[in-house]
Amino acid sequence: MCGSTEMMIAQAALQVGTAVLDYQDKKAQAQQKTIDNQVAMGHYNESYLNDLAKIDNESGNASREKAVEEFRITQLKAKDMATAMNAGFGNPFRVMQDIAGASDLDYNYIGFQYNKDMVMLQNQENEAYAHMVKGYSSLQSPTQPSLLGTGLQIASAGVNYRTEDLKRKGEWT
Repeated sequence: MCGSTEMMIAQAALQVGTAVLDYQDKKAQAQQKTIDNQVAMGHYNESYLNDLAKIDNESGNASREKAVEEFRITQLKAKDMATAMNAGFGNPFRVMQDIAGASDLDYNYIGFQYNKDMVMLQNQENEAYAHMVKGYSSLQSPTQPSLLGTGLQIASAGVNYRTEDLKRKGEWT
């Protein structure tokens, strides 16, 4: 009889120990998942900032390219005007209008290309942000273990022990 009581106590202790260790293991897994998510979010942030830096560089290059082209057109316009005036062809006023009109078209084209580049860069920025958000949303939240559930497992082990003890003593009906 005494061996049976010791067996029931050992079984109850094993159930309690298993419930506690299971809780601790699940808690450690949840903590590790939280750490992993924070690391992944850091990588998504870093990638986003790198994308923004590239976009900013491209924006600066587009602005410099626009300024160089505008300067080139201004210089070409001045050269063409001087050449036309020195050559003495036709009405100088008309020559100036013709050259100015052509350079205005060039300015408009440069402005159009620059705006197109800026829209493309804005779209790239939006895509970089969307990629970061998509990465964030793909992360799974850690599942915290239930302290109440663990408590119920421990209480169940106690109830089972007491039930078996009463059955053994013949007091259970």
